[in-house]
Amino acid sequence: MNWSELKEKLINSEYYYLHTSNGVLLHGDCSKVLSELPTESIDFVFTSPPYNVGIKYENYDDNKDYNEYLKWCEDWGKLLYRVLKSDGRFCLDHYLSCGTSKFRYAPLMDLNWIFQEIGFKHHGLAIWWDETISHLTTWGSWLSASAPYINSPLEGILILYKNIWKKQKKGQSTINRDLFVNLTKGIWKVPPERRNNHHPSPFPVKLVENAINLLTFEKEIVLDPFFGWGTTAVACEKTNRRWIGIEISEKYCEAAWERILRRDRRQLTID
Repeated sequence: MNWSELKEKLINSEYYYLHTSNGVLLHGDCSKVLSELPTESIDFVFTSPPYNVGIKYENYDDNKDYNEYLKWCEDWGKLLYRVLKSDGRFCLDHYLSCGTSKFRYAPLMDLNWIFQEIGFKHHGLAIWWDETISHLTTWGSWLSASAPYINSPLEGILILYKNIWKKQKKGQSTINRDLFVNLTKGIWKVPPERRNNHHPSPFPVKLVENAINLLTFEKEIVLDPFFGWGTTAVACEKTNRRWIGIEISEKYCEAAWERILRRDRRQLTID
């Protein structure tokens, strides 16, 4: 199924919200909406799901039991595996380590194992290095080996693929030499997105642009099942990729759409 056929199918879906020439925004729970996508129709997934750290989303509980949270991730991970092409790639942004002094856990390590059990293959991990992080002052046992508290404020981009790492069709890359060299070192230095009133947990467009430029060709289809404020769509519109966004909150859908309209330089189509 080519992009025109897929876009038309999604525009006729019950979950349809709005679209541009390059993308379609769908409103609904990703566990239901993903069933609308044909098998092996997606080239690339980039997403940053809720982290289960108590963020106040409009209509999602971000404070689940950790095992329940991992099971939820496994459920939508299986759906992503179905819709990815055989040489499709999947980037997941999450914390390397987080929690409290009483219960610490490593989400990306756990999710890497879960997704490999589903069938994904592991390629690598890029560290999102935020140089603006201020010095932290939670020490635990100060100057003592008794119970020091080790802060781990960094996030990682887990890079997985379905069956084949090398792309099976030729395409047009959009990355220059310097960016390619820097990104393949595995440390991505990107300032965070400023907090705003549109979404409680925004992430920077540059983070998605890095992944898109490194791992996809022009006009390939990019999916974000946790669309949020529309960051993935903004990156796709800037880099000439097709995109599909799924968002459960109508409030965030509206904010994302206003953002895309404001930033996109192309003539947008609104139905």
